[in-house]
Amino acid sequence: MKATLKKHIINARGARLKKKYIIFESDDWGAIRIPDNQTRKELLDRELIRKNDPFSRYDSLETTADFQALFDVLSKFKDHEGNYPVLTANFILNNPDFKKISDGEFQDYFNESFLETYKNNPGSEDAWEAIKVGMNNNFLVPQFHGSEHLNVIRWMEYLKSGDERYHFAFKKKCFAIDEIGSHNRRENLMAAYDHNNKEELEFVKKNITKGLKQFGDIFGYKSITSIAPCYVWDDNVERELLAGGIKGFQGSFLQNTPRPGEEFKKTYRYIGQKNKSNQSYFVRNGLFEPSINQNVDWVSKCMQSIDIAFKWGKPAIIGTHRINFAGRLDINQRDQNLKMFEQLLTEISKKWKDVKFTSTDKLLNKY
Repeated sequence: MKATLKKHIINARGARLKKKYIIFESDDWGAIRIPDNQTRKELLDRELIRKNDPFSRYDSLETTADFQALFDVLSKFKDHEGNYPVLTANFILNNPDFKKISDGEFQDYFNESFLETYKNNPGSEDAWEAIKVGMNNNFLVPQFHGSEHLNVIRWMEYLKSGDERYHFAFKKKCFAIDEIGSHNRRENLMAAYDHNNKEELEFVKKNITKGLKQFGDIFGYKSITSIAPCYVWDDNVERELLAGGIKGFQGSFLQNTPRPGEEFKKTYRYIGQKNKSNQSYFVRNGLFEPSINQNVDWVSKCMQSIDIAFKWGKPAIIGTHRINFAGRLDINQRDQNLKMFEQLLTEISKKWKDVKFTSTDKLLNKY
C-alpha cells in the first residue's frame, strides 16, 4: 500500500496530457563496468566489490548480439500509429584510456570514445553498426548521459597516491569498485557530477561542454535531454547543459544535489516541472529492472505503474538500465529479461489499444 501511494504522489503534480504515452529510458550504454567474469572473480576475491551488488554481477559493455536480441523483441510490436516501442538510450561517450594513463605514470587523465571501446572488446566490434540500424528503425534514440560515468578527479587522486585497490582494478581495466565510507557520499566513484570544490566543478563543466559537442559529432544531432549519472547534479550542471542545448532532464523523483563537505541535498521533482531557464524535468514513474531485483514480478509492477500514470494523465516513463539487456557476463540472465520485456509489451498492447510509444526528446515537445 505504501509503494502504491508513493506512485500516486509521484504522478499527482504537473500538467496532464490527453494521450497515453509510454517512454522507456535506459542508462549506461557505452560505459564499461565489469570487463569479464574472470575480472569479477578476482575483484570479489579481494573484496573490492560485493557479491550481492547486481551491477557488479551483470553489468558490462554491451555486445553487438545484445542490440540485435533487443531489436528482435521491439520489432514484434507497434502502437496504433505504427510506432515501434523505442528505447531512449542514454550514452556514456568515453571510457578511460588505461594505456595512456599508465604510460603517463598516472599524472594525467586520458579517455577513449565508446566507439574505440567497442573495437577493443570482443563481441562489440560491430556494435556501432547495430546502433545505426536501431536508430534507422526507430528502436533506439540516443541521448546524453555524460562524458564518463566516473568521478574522474577523485579516481585519478587514488591512482596518483598509489592506492593498491584502485591500481589492482586498473590493471584489469576496471574502475567500478566499492568506495564505502564517510569521506564519500556514495558507495563508489560513479557519480560524475559530484563535486566538493571549485577545481572539481570546473572539470565537470568542461567535460559536459566537450561531451555534448562529441555527442553531436558522433550521432549527427544534438541531444536535447540528459540524465545525470547516479541522479547527482546541481544548478551549475544545469546551466552548463543549457549552454550545450539541453532542454530537459531525465531522472528519478529525487535529485541529489552536491554540497561541499555535507550530505546530498534532496530535491523532489515532478513531470513537467520547469526551472528558471525553462528547462523541464521528467520523472521516471515506473521501473523495469529485473537484473537489479529478481524477487519482483516486474511485469505486474510495471503494468500497475503505467495504469496509475495514465489515470493521472501522465506519460508512463519507465526506467530500465542497460544492465537488463547486456549479456556479456550472463547471457541467460539477459535472455530471461528479454522474455519478460516481451511479456510486458504484450500486456501493454492488450490493455491499451490507444497507447503511443515515443522517446523522451519527443515527449519534451508535449510540455
